[in-house]
Amino acid sequence: MAEAFVTLTSEIQAKSPSISFINSNKGKPLLVADDYTFKLNKTTTSTKYWICTINGCAAKVHTDLNNGLMKTVGNHSHLPEKEKLEVREVREK
Repeated sequence: MAEAFVTLTSEIQAKSPSISFINSNKGKPLLVADDYTFKLNKTTTSTKYWICTINGCAAKVHTDLNNGLMKTVGNHSHLPEKEKLEVREVREK
């Protein structure tokens, strides 16, 4: 039973994107997960809801109030924009 739990936990960690944060051009927080960017859509008493920055894309991320990843929802309808992300990161430095 313990082995099954360890395997399941490893699978979840392998599928979970690594997340980081940068600021938008307007100084708003952006969540970065696997080279996709998300903007904060709303915050409740326990959860922050992030939506993809590309209009029409259905991908979403939910974090707790301390920005810990809770879950991802939906799939992206576009490829990641690595070049734009690299430019933003350089601009922040």
